[in-house]
Amino acid sequence: MGSFPGSPRTLRGAIVAVDPASPLSRVVVFQYNPDTVTRALRPREAPSDAQVGAADAHRVWGAPVETISMNVEVDASDQLETGDPLAATTGIAGHLAALEMLLYPSSVHVITNAGLLVAGTIEILPPEGPLTVLVWGPSRVVPVRLESLTVTEDAFDPALNPIRATVDLSAQVLSYNDLPVTDPGYALFLVHQVLKETMATAAGVAGVVSAGAGLAGA
Repeated sequence: MGSFPGSPRTLRGAIVAVDPASPLSRVVVFQYNPDTVTRALRPREAPSDAQVGAADAHRVWGAPVETISMNVEVDASDQLETGDPLAATTGIAGHLAALEMLLYPSSVHVITNAGLLVAGTIEILPPEGPLTVLVWGPSRVVPVRLESLTVTEDAFDPALNPIRATVDLSAQVLSYNDLPVTDPGYALFLVHQVLKETMATAAGVAGVVSAGAGLAGA
């Protein structure tokens, strides 16, 4: 008899910032998946210049505004036990830096803009950040804008490098209402909605079939 294969391998969530100038520094794979993911959805409000009346009570002004919150744990214990040189040198500082860099503009853009300012450029636009994508399983790959990161460092090594921390992360999902048609995130969110519609339809059909079977057996 064969042995029990054990529990299935669980995919790991990630946040990926698509930045061709720095492709590796902005890929954050969660060391441990959060136990809880909180999603808050609210209907999108009508545009400020729209004339809203009683006839518009059932009008849908776009995709809902969705905010995702999660608590991410980072711990260097396993790496320290196996003698990982990076963990021994900097603890989890690199993991935390990878998360925090999702909120920073590229230093190259900052230096370039500073040079343009010194040269007398009249107007300097803020640099565009990379397309940031939350990957939470095959059916949830959505563009997001990070709204906040709260880092609580719980333990340190002798050099005061953090070796255990929790990160409270909040992000707003960016829909086709928030992005131009030419942005890759526009199509990415549209695919996400199509998958959601497909799952909702399948669940509705299964519910009807189950209800019908229950009535037939009554």
